[in-house]
Amino acid sequence: MRAIATSAMRSPVAASLNAAAYAVVALFFPPIMVISGAIIGLAASRFGIEKGTRVLAGATLVFSVAYLLLPTQPGTLLLLFVAWVPLLIFGHVVRTFESQGITITVCGIFAAVYATIWRLALPDVTAYWAEWIANRLATLNEAITDQGGTVTLNINEATFAAQMHEALMVVVLLYWITATLLARWWQSALYNPGGFGTEFRQLVIPRVVSPVAAVIAICTLAQVLMAGTDGLASDLLIVLVVLFAFQGLALLHHRANLLGLAKQWLVGFYILLILMMSSVGLVLAFVGIADTIIDVRRLRSANRPTK
Repeated sequence: MRAIATSAMRSPVAASLNAAAYAVVALFFPPIMVISGAIIGLAASRFGIEKGTRVLAGATLVFSVAYLLLPTQPGTLLLLFVAWVPLLIFGHVVRTFESQGITITVCGIFAAVYATIWRLALPDVTAYWAEWIANRLATLNEAITDQGGTVTLNINEATFAAQMHEALMVVVLLYWITATLLARWWQSALYNPGGFGTEFRQLVIPRVVSPVAAVIAICTLAQVLMAGTDGLASDLLIVLVVLFAFQGLALLHHRANLLGLAKQWLVGFYILLILMMSSVGLVLAFVGIADTIIDVRRLRSANRPTK
């Protein structure tokens, strides 16, 4: 992974070519888009917003050529805008504030805007996803039937439709945060060895978010009790859960480092997190909220100016 950053950071032109190349690969294997986005974020945090914008423009130009030559899906360039432009901004934020907590909070703000746009554009999000799933299942069934086969799918379309919007929102937010942290790790590995770990163990969501979180939680509860359905408030609550989960994860790394625990212990925890993401993530979020209230790492007292 470090070799990728080394190749991309040879020059802004190299960064553009690398970002575009990995974006093309992502057309066939979407998770690779994290690497492409991280290159854009690294360029912004290392070269500055002006050169970072040039890197983004160059990568877009190269990818546009590939877009014309390859059998890509309509709307791919729009998806690229969502994947790259926010990373440019996040890279500038982390360069300016040198705080992972502030940066992922900005990621959360973008996710909140993203969810709001969905809710405004599609008043009935569940109905949209129900129709989308039904169309995909019909296409699949038709393709299998044409080949002389039969298919029996026991899928509760209503259940999947209700979860699709939330799942997509979480995926987009995790993509932005993961790519941003990967870019920061690359920068540390190349120019400040060990700096990423120290910075991540001090990750904390700004305290101003706490009262906002309380209001959103109350609105979500009222919405469920009165309407019995999810809405924008529940979307925003999910965003906050993800943010505080990262603070809980940072606290976990802090304690593991303080106690001198072996890296295998953290690897085991990450495996558990992958297998039980919703449950473990929720626990981490509560840990992060507790850390905000109690200040377990004594970060606020350490940063408080002396008289």
